[in-house]
Parts: sequence; structure tokens; C-alpha cells
Amino acid sequence: MFPQPPTKHQNDHNLPDVLRGTVFAAIPQRDHVALDFTTHAGSHLELHIPRSLFDALCARLGNAYKAGCWVAARCGEVDTLSRQSMERYVNMMTCDKLGLERGSNRVLRITVSSITAPEPSAKD
Repeated sequence: MFPQPPTKHQNDHNLPDVLRGTVFAAIPQRDHVALDFTTHAGSHLELHIPRSLFDALCARLGNAYKAGCWVAARCGEVDTLSRQSMERYVNMMTCDKLGLERGSNRVLRITVSSITAPEPSAKD
């Protein structure tokens, strides 16, 4: 029995258009992947994930679909917070998932470049 080569689904960074009723799209770029989706609370997010970081999440979680869902779920956990708080949270969770040192200047960062969310509050 010979090992099967990976299927297109396992290597493909294109995510489905719909994720449980939420618009969800991935736009592969040369150096990053852009995730564009709306959370269940109604916040529209556009995240930019460095390609190497997204590839590491894909390897850790199994494929691009799972990596995209994982990032979307982390954002959904804090979608009522400010953009800065969301960025800090998703980057902290990504570091933990990949076993990277939190706050290191060498770690690539996920950024939220476009968002419809509440303004920062005193509790952030």
C-alpha cells in the first residue's frame, strides 16, 4: 500500500463562501491571506494573515478550511471588543496554538485592517 498524495482540498487555501450562514472568503495574496467575514454579532472583519503563519496554522489544524474556521472562531469570541483588543487576542491565541513566544518581535502578526465594531471602551 503506497501513501496517497495530498488531495487538492488539503492543499487549497481557498475557503468556502459560506460558513454557517456567515459570509466568509479568503483571498490569497503573495505574502498573506486575507480573510473577509461577518461574525454572528454582525461585525464585518477583514484580517490579513502572513502566508507563513497561515501555512503553519494549516499544518497544525489539518487544512486551510480548518485554519480559517479557527481564526474566525477566535475573532467571534471577542467580536464585541475594540479592533486593538481583537488583534491582541487573536495573535495571543495563535501564538499559543503554534507554541510561539507571545509578544516576540520575531513572530508575524495577524492584523485587522477593516472592521465594523464598537469603539474602544474603558474595559479594553
